[in-house]
Amino acid sequence: MKNLRLLFVFVFSSYAAFAQLTTSKLPIFIINTKGQTIVDEPKILAELKVVYNGEGKDNKLTDTEYHYNSFVGIEHRGSSSQMFPKKPFGIELRTEKGENNPLALCGLPKESDWILYASYNEKSLMHNVLSMSLARQIGMNASRTKYVEVVIDNLYQGVYVLMEKIKVDKNRVDIATLKPEDTAGDELTGGYIVKIDKSTGTNYGTFRSNYTNTNGFANQYFYHLPKTINDTQRNYIRAYIRKFEDAVYGKDYKDELNGYAQYVDLSSFAKMFIINEVSRNIDGYRISSYFYKDKDSKGGKLTASPPWDYDISYGNADYCQGQRYDLWAYKFNEICPRDGLQVPVFWERMVSDPKFIGELRNVYFEQRKRGGVLDHDRIVKEIDNLKLNLGEAAVRNFQKWPIIGTYVWPSPQPVPATWDLELVELKNWIFNRLTWMDRNFPEEFVVTSNELPSEILRVTAFPNPFVDKLQVKISSQNTQKAEVSFSDLKGRVILKKDIELASGENFVDFDQIQNVNDFLFLKVKTASGVMELKKVVRVN
Repeated sequence: MKNLRLLFVFVFSSYAAFAQLTTSKLPIFIINTKGQTIVDEPKILAELKVVYNGEGKDNKLTDTEYHYNSFVGIEHRGSSSQMFPKKPFGIELRTEKGENNPLALCGLPKESDWILYASYNEKSLMHNVLSMSLARQIGMNASRTKYVEVVIDNLYQGVYVLMEKIKVDKNRVDIATLKPEDTAGDELTGGYIVKIDKSTGTNYGTFRSNYTNTNGFANQYFYHLPKTINDTQRNYIRAYIRKFEDAVYGKDYKDELNGYAQYVDLSSFAKMFIINEVSRNIDGYRISSYFYKDKDSKGGKLTASPPWDYDISYGNADYCQGQRYDLWAYKFNEICPRDGLQVPVFWERMVSDPKFIGELRNVYFEQRKRGGVLDHDRIVKEIDNLKLNLGEAAVRNFQKWPIIGTYVWPSPQPVPATWDLELVELKNWIFNRLTWMDRNFPEEFVVTSNELPSEILRVTAFPNPFVDKLQVKISSQNTQKAEVSFSDLKGRVILKKDIELASGENFVDFDQIQNVNDFLFLKVKTASGVMELKKVVRVN
């Protein structure tokens, strides 16, 4: 009788643990740690069962036929994401002896190393999935992704994103495998993966840039792969990157033969720029920013790829004006000069190069055409398909983690009250972002605060949305007269002010704007007829 009671308690407790999840259209990952604690290095050896019966088919916890039924090394991963109760994981498929056990996991290309991304503070559950998809569609080797549901030690953990870990592999970063004995000639020239990042991730040594920004900040590069990198190889890739930096900061940097373009794959830098800017990735360029270099015999230029880490993007940040759709991500240093991690200044130098601008414009505006990768209607359809794919799993996730409608760092205010409204906000933000980029995309001339063509105005308004006070910044080349006005959706002017613009940056404060709970249009018009129009939002 005692054994029967124990059996009943075990069965009941197991059923209660799985009560939120019995059947899913998503693959189900069932992890058993055998009582061990998962930590941030080293990986512990656990058991993993994956229920996956094929795309679109039901997967049940009661299924006894498994897609994968073996061992896994598992650890916590990430930096700031580890502070959340829903932890991200790095996993490595293994045999009982701890050896690699590669598999085409859930239909993705065969490998043993994977990421289970938690998407806790990014409530649409889509930022990384969407960014990786857009990047792949424009020709980058971004991680493939798949939604899964995870159970650890009989406790439901919610929806995770299965992602390919960045590593050298024919299906990941397809470059030469650099061996310890490769220390001379063409063999020494590749393949390398380096990154600009926080110091909490993979670290096989570092070196700092020889160049600083106006705040005296020098970016730090990390050797990411190979793990076995030796001093000769470190010296080589460090010297190569420093040659690139010497060239890009040099006076002849725009020269096609002697400038920085001889060291980099320009197309890859353009695509990285576009993915970071479309999402306005606050961490873009300065954190989780990867570069690889293959052997010289295989092209051998520094390539900006793969893209990584897009949770703090698409307006999902309440710091450094991260919620705004109308600022450039590569201008982060101007917006947040005191932040301890800064964007390498070489990006701004490249954006002043007509050849790089041409590459950017060719990619961006080609994909902005109807039906292109960056067509808003096409992106909305992709978001809707992701929502359909998640289905009831999203409901279960937010039952497990009841955070919808509440503040989770770094959620901007107001926080959407439902998951559907999170998706509406995402769609609207992307529409506003793309519209702003269409109008403000870099031209073939350089525009900085010190060299604005006289016929061009640059206008920004902050905060936007605003409650009762608004500051307008106007950059102008020359001293000139201008009219600043606000009108409603019907075109009625509700406030107008005549001002004198000085050369450079001008700031105009407004604190008596009529209480209109609607969109307003801010117009700045010079005496010569040059006009700039911005949309602002007045909220109560």
